[in-house]
This record gives sequence, structure tokens and C-alpha cells, in this order.
Amino acid sequence: MATELQIEEGKWLHNLKREDANRAHDTNRDFHTYVNKSSVETANLTLRTLVVINGGAAIAVLTFLGGVAAKEKIDFAQVGLVAGTIKWFAVGVALAVFGIALAYLTNYALTEIASSQINNWDHPYITDGPNTKRWRRINRVLHIFAITVAIGSLLLFLIGMNNTSNSIAHMLAK
Repeated sequence: MATELQIEEGKWLHNLKREDANRAHDTNRDFHTYVNKSSVETANLTLRTLVVINGGAAIAVLTFLGGVAAKEKIDFAQVGLVAGTIKWFAVGVALAVFGIALAYLTNYALTEIASSQINNWDHPYITDGPNTKRWRRINRVLHIFAITVAIGSLLLFLIGMNNTSNSIAHMLAK
């Protein structure tokens, strides 16, 4: 038969484990909150920057073309070549906006990972639920796709700038 001292020790150990579990749960929740907030801010800043640089480049090309078109000695076939470079920037903007949507979905999947985990009172205190593995795969795919789309938007900006530069140099050479 358990003595009163053993019962008290058992209660004390149970409460100690419960406090450890609560700390682990709180730490995990705080970590996910911090990472999610930082990820969202970074992704949004990056993607908004891509929208701005691609959109700004398209506006700069249009402004340049407006100034050139006002001149009397301009070959409009050459202006058309420069105007054609705007498509690179337009697609870059569209990809960046799509990347913003992917960033949202990536962060949504991250919160679903945390939501699908099971809090328990025995070590390790947080275990994967039945859907956690699936949400991790979805998160990974969305994350890779979002990064790929952002890189694609940046590459389209670089291609557009190169084509614009070449077209303007060709136009001015004639």
C-alpha cells in the first residue's frame, strides 16, 4: 500500500510534469507565432518589392516612350521594339502578385501544422496528429513554389531590363 509520502510525491511529480508540459506548449505556440509573423512580413516585403520594381520599370519605359514619341524624327517601328519589352515587366508583376497568394497559402499551411499537432501531458508534450504530415508536405510544396515564383519575377525584371536596354541602344544607334 502506498504511503502518504509516496502519494504526495506522486502528486508533486504529476504537477511538475504538467508545468513542464504547459511550458513546452507555450514555447511551441510562441515559436509558431513568431516564425509565422516574421515569415509573413518578409514574404510580403519581398513580393511587394518585386511588384514595385517590375511595375516601376514598365512605367519608366512608358514614360521614356512618351518622350521619344513627341520627337519628330523618330521611327515608330523602333518605338514598337522598346514598347514590346513592357510584357516582361507585366508578367513579372503578375508573378509577384501570384507569389503573394502563395505566401499566404504557405503561412496558412504552417498554422495548420501547428493546429494539427496534439498537446499532451507526457514528454515530448506535443506530438504529430493524423494530418500533421500531410500539412507539412503541403507547406513544403507551397514554400518551394512561392520561392520559385518570386525568383521568376526577379528574372523577368532582369530580362526586361536587358531587352529594354538593348532595344533603346538599337533605337538610338539609328
